[in-house]
Amino acid sequence: MSENKTLQSVLKYFEKYLTMDGANEIIINQPCIVEMDIKGKFETFEDKNLDLARLETFISILATSRGERFDKDNTQLNTSIPNTKYRVTALHKRQLSGQDIQINIRIPPSTTFNLEDFKLSKNLNFTYEEIKQLVKDKHNILISGGTGTGKTGLLNALLKEVDTKERLVFVQDSDEIMCENRNKTSILVSKRDNAKYTYRHGIDSATRLSPERLLLGELDTRNTLYFLRLSNTGHKGGISTVHANDVESCIDAISLNVQMEKQIDKNIIKEYIASAIDYIIQIQKNRETNEREIVDILNVKEYINKDKANNGEKI
Repeated sequence: MSENKTLQSVLKYFEKYLTMDGANEIIINQPCIVEMDIKGKFETFEDKNLDLARLETFISILATSRGERFDKDNTQLNTSIPNTKYRVTALHKRQLSGQDIQINIRIPPSTTFNLEDFKLSKNLNFTYEEIKQLVKDKHNILISGGTGTGKTGLLNALLKEVDTKERLVFVQDSDEIMCENRNKTSILVSKRDNAKYTYRHGIDSATRLSPERLLLGELDTRNTLYFLRLSNTGHKGGISTVHANDVESCIDAISLNVQMEKQIDKNIIKEYIASAIDYIIQIQKNRETNEREIVDILNVKEYINKDKANNGEKI
């Protein structure tokens, strides 16, 4: 039996959870027990079909299908299920205490949101139309928020404001970006730094594919410096996401990502950020109502220049 058929034969046991109405995430902390995040609330299901042998088979075949390995020497897997937007994270028992396996499967919304599906904070000095104009004017935008706040959903909503005739190229390690433009290329790279095709290779390829907009997915230590370089070398209209709790700590998170990759003075990094990023949009999720809200939008250049002035530095 081919790897694809074997994977599909195991996936059928997950199907009822993957297609469950309102499902955001499947969490398996132990065999035969499924914890489901459904509309922001957790529900527990017992399922004898998902025993340890079947779970290990699923992760092993999934890893192989992505050119990865999952065993005692390769104890973490971050990937997506082929031909889907389901994002999978798995940990080997060697990295766990009192568990045989850990599997999380993030389930994207079945449909893309519109910008108006995100509430605007009462304190926000932007209208929906003004936010849309930031995209149309090709400002470089970062979407900041915590886990599960809807950062990728907002990114996809903003992409609806891009001219459908524009040529777009995406570089991402999980197939999450959804866009209606026909003239587009999506490049998938490995999450492992020692892989044969990393963000460095993907971005190098992307710049040669005539992009009018070149977008990275989520920023982390592996791609933040590349994102800043792109934005500082004439690539406009980028939209990416980053984990941070507010717009100010977003700048610190970007700086830390760069410093973990390369030892560069923090002030120099801030200069780089100011010239590369135009706006940071902060998003939050109300766990009670399951509503997502845009709570802040920061003009990065104004903020960093003001910070320099307050510290007595030349602008």
